[in-house]
Amino acid sequence: MGLRLDVFGMLVLLAGCAERIEPAVEATQINEVERNRMYLAQERELLKSYVESHELVGIVRDGYGMYSLSMVPGDGRTAEMGDEVIYQATVYLLDDSGVGQYTDTVELGYSQIDIGLHESISGMKEGEKKLVLIPSFLARGLAGDLDKVPPQSPLRYDLRLIQVNR
Repeated sequence: MGLRLDVFGMLVLLAGCAERIEPAVEATQINEVERNRMYLAQERELLKSYVESHELVGIVRDGYGMYSLSMVPGDGRTAEMGDEVIYQATVYLLDDSGVGQYTDTVELGYSQIDIGLHESISGMKEGEKKLVLIPSFLARGLAGDLDKVPPQSPLRYDLRLIQVNR
């Protein structure tokens, strides 16, 4: 019985000591700004890798970090901010799984669509088809769409500008 108390006493002693032991190395904490910088750098590499793996020759990266490639030139009016446009979009994740296809009418610069879409459609000509890669912060953002688009997902849009109304 004395042995049982000794073992029990040692366990209590060890448990008490374990609570007071401080870690030898403190966990490194990364502030939010640095975390976002790291994520954006990873996303840039992901987009760059997508361009290379799909051999998208002639694709151009703009100052926003979006990539665009005109697939079929247009011959109609050029869309500008403030114009009402009718466009068709097919949306993909970067693993090439389809998110959806739709046709929409929006007022460029004012409608509630992805910021990257406003920028991508602006400058397109009626009839033009364009492939666009949009970083997550200009697409569906931190939350995704809570359905088919996961959080922080860059997207590929295959766009076709149908009509421009002034």
